[in-house]
Amino acid sequence: MLKALEKRERDFECYPNILCVFQTFNKSHLINRILRPFIAAGFKQIMLFADGCIDETVSEAQTLLTGKQHAVIALNDLHEIHNYRFAINSEWGRKSEFLLLMQDDDLYPDTFDWLDYGLEMMKRDPKLAVIGYRSGVDFQKMCPASRTFESDQFGWSGNKIYPPGGTEATLIEGVDIGSGYGLNFQYCQTVIRAPHLIRIAEFLQNTDFDESFEPYQDDDSNYCLQLWSKGFRVGLVGGSRIARDVGIGGMRLSNALTINSRPPHTKRNHDFLNERYSGFINSGELSKLVENANKALVPSKKRFLYL
Repeated sequence: MLKALEKRERDFECYPNILCVFQTFNKSHLINRILRPFIAAGFKQIMLFADGCIDETVSEAQTLLTGKQHAVIALNDLHEIHNYRFAINSEWGRKSEFLLLMQDDDLYPDTFDWLDYGLEMMKRDPKLAVIGYRSGVDFQKMCPASRTFESDQFGWSGNKIYPPGGTEATLIEGVDIGSGYGLNFQYCQTVIRAPHLIRIAEFLQNTDFDESFEPYQDDDSNYCLQLWSKGFRVGLVGGSRIARDVGIGGMRLSNALTINSRPPHTKRNHDFLNERYSGFINSGELSKLVENANKALVPSKKRFLYL
């Protein structure tokens, strides 16, 4: 028994400077597929939040996460902002160099070239504090939330998106791996969670998972914009083989967010962003910072940096 325990603990030594954090809601039917690549690779530090789960997520996760620095934490609907803040401020978070944030509606490939690519980009640019792997948003104009924000329809045309109230933005997506370009990188104003790869020390010194935005929504935009305002940068890695929207995410599963219906706190959160960053955005200062950062990348046909 002792030899088996020693072997089990030695098996989890991969990426020791990264704390992997999963946010889950009622995913007992998927949890094995979600965690399997990370367990097979031997990730040393994994923290999984089973938040408000009423299925078998906790017991299923406990049978899978057997490392000495693996933890399954059951909480009662505290949501992602609280839980990610808990993780980054934990002893494991404070002792790690990077935080890798994940949710429960993505499935990950068996290899971690996407993560290695992001870590290399962090190494090349010490001011790069957050990398997203899903998509990003560049704002052209930010306005206060409309009076009817909670029921206004979210609009889009091509890659242009129109949140309620007159705000205008562009959806930024990395080149798909099917294009033959492989993994690629570009800077953008904000990246949509998740996954997010975060440089912990710089993040904690300059921003946070702001509790003002709880229970959820727009805190990822807040910390991306705050980092740009303090001289740091945010980027997007495209071309990963992460399968999206395999399980329905918690907010959609609870029907809390739809195209024309959103909780009252989302209006409050949008106005937080507007109060804090509309001047930075509407003046064109932020767009210029992002444009200059992208111009400084190694030249390529598509404005991406290829390793």
